[in-house]
Amino acid sequence: MADVRALLKAKRQEARISHPLASYSSSGQLRCSACGTIVKHSSAWEGHLGSKSHRTTVARLKEEERKKEEQRLKEEEEKNKISLGKRKSADDEDMDVADEPAAKKARSSNAPPGFPADFFSDPSLAPAPTAYEDGSDDEDRPERPPAAVPQNRPSGIDEEWERFQRDVIN
Repeated sequence: MADVRALLKAKRQEARISHPLASYSSSGQLRCSACGTIVKHSSAWEGHLGSKSHRTTVARLKEEERKKEEQRLKEEEEKNKISLGKRKSADDEDMDVADEPAAKKARSSNAPPGFPADFFSDPSLAPAPTAYEDGSDDEDRPERPPAAVPQNRPSGIDEEWERFQRDVIN
C-alpha cells in the first residue's frame, strides 16, 4: 500500500505545470505568481486560469505594464528632444522628413468614421448619409416635405379579418 502511495505521489510530481505565471514553492506547492494564490492540485490550474479573479488580476497587471512602457517611451522622447535641442542644424531637415509619417497618421485618424466612399459595389445599397457625415447642420438645410408613403393595398388577411368582424357582429 505504501508503494502505491509513493507511485501516485511520484506521478503527481511529474505533472508539473509549465506556465509563465505558475511557480512552485520550496515545499513543492503550486502557486500563481500573478494572484499569489496557492493552487492545491495541478489539475486545478486550468480552472484557476479561467477564474474571474485571476483574469481581472492579469488584466490589471497588463494595464500597469502598458502604462509603465508608455511612461518609459515618453521619458525617452523627452531625452531625445533635449539632446536634439542642443545640436540643431542640418538635423532639422531630417526631423521634418521623420515627422511626415506622424502627420499622415494624424490626418488619417481625423477622418470621419464610417465606410470608405467606395465600400459598396452598388451605390444604391449604400446607407443614406447622415447630418454628421455631411458636415452640415440641419438648420442650414431648407425644409422639404416628407416623402409620401405609398398606401399598400389591404392584404388577404386584413380582408378576411374585416369579413370575420362583420359576420360576428351581425
